[in-house]
Amino acid sequence: MFIQTTRQLLRLIPAQLKNDGYLQMAWAMIFNMCLLSVALISQVSAQSLPNHIRIIIPFAPGGPTDVMGRLAAESLAQHTKSTVINENRPGANGLVGVNFMKQGSVDGSNLLFVSSGMITFSPLLDKALSYDPQKDLVPIICLAQTDIGIIVANQVPVNNLKELVALGKNSSSTLSFGSAGHGNILHAYIELLKDATKMHLLHVPYKGASPSFTDVLGGQISGMFISVALAEQAVKSGKVKLLALVGKRNSSFPDVPTITEQGFPGVDTLPWFAIMGPRGMTPETVQLLANSIAPVGDEELKRKITAAGSSPLLLTGAPFAQLIKNESAMWSKLITDKKIALP
Repeated sequence: MFIQTTRQLLRLIPAQLKNDGYLQMAWAMIFNMCLLSVALISQVSAQSLPNHIRIIIPFAPGGPTDVMGRLAAESLAQHTKSTVINENRPGANGLVGVNFMKQGSVDGSNLLFVSSGMITFSPLLDKALSYDPQKDLVPIICLAQTDIGIIVANQVPVNNLKELVALGKNSSSTLSFGSAGHGNILHAYIELLKDATKMHLLHVPYKGASPSFTDVLGGQISGMFISVALAEQAVKSGKVKLLALVGKRNSSFPDVPTITEQGFPGVDTLPWFAIMGPRGMTPETVQLLANSIAPVGDEELKRKITAAGSSPLLLTGAPFAQLIKNESAMWSKLITDKKIALP
């Protein structure tokens, strides 16, 4: 079709111009370029992903991270001819999953679901990690941000963040905040809150967010930062208190203000989830994967992400790389200034 149209255009050239030798050469070059363009278009169209694709999720089944990973897999399978499976490889703040992914192929069949803490916080805090995000991982697509809030046990005698800060500054009280482990993004938020409020908080690391949440419900620890989606039912049923939100308000709790709105700026960055691949993956494969997970103009994935309690981002290329760069710089400054270290 394209070649036929080009030939028709050539027939429209006046005869006197066709007899000009230089113009004949120019039109011949244009014609050859058209042929080359068609060949390149055909080559790109012929590109395809492997028949079987595995997305490694370095977290236990269940919870917001696992849900988001499965949404990505469903979308990728829907828009390609590939069979896409999720494989949970939890442990060591994602390290088990990363190491497993690094052993796989770079042809697009071997992908990794990550949280922002694995990329912008943990590697800065733990120099003994066996992976370097800049050297070992290739960003493909940043899927979404998840809303985070501060919850406290009902036994804690406060009803807002200012009261919590006042209690935390009282030398006679000991407030304990749980996290999903040393170097986890929830640990990072505890350090940010301490820096913003100058309050005293005892960090209690757990092996995952769920056991930490269980102990908040039981009153064994004072509180924690947590995904709003995960805590929503417990908050609405009165089992815990939601004191503040990170960065922006949440539609499920429109009357709960952010940390900044309550007078403590500096805790505004929301965690995100993304798909990455092993270093060595070609730019063409990266682009094909990103376009297949979230095709331009397709609103279905956005709707599913929103329904799961997160905010769709769908960043690729330079914007995604800039997000990683900015957050890494922020966390690096906090770690250096506050001399945060692993025990």
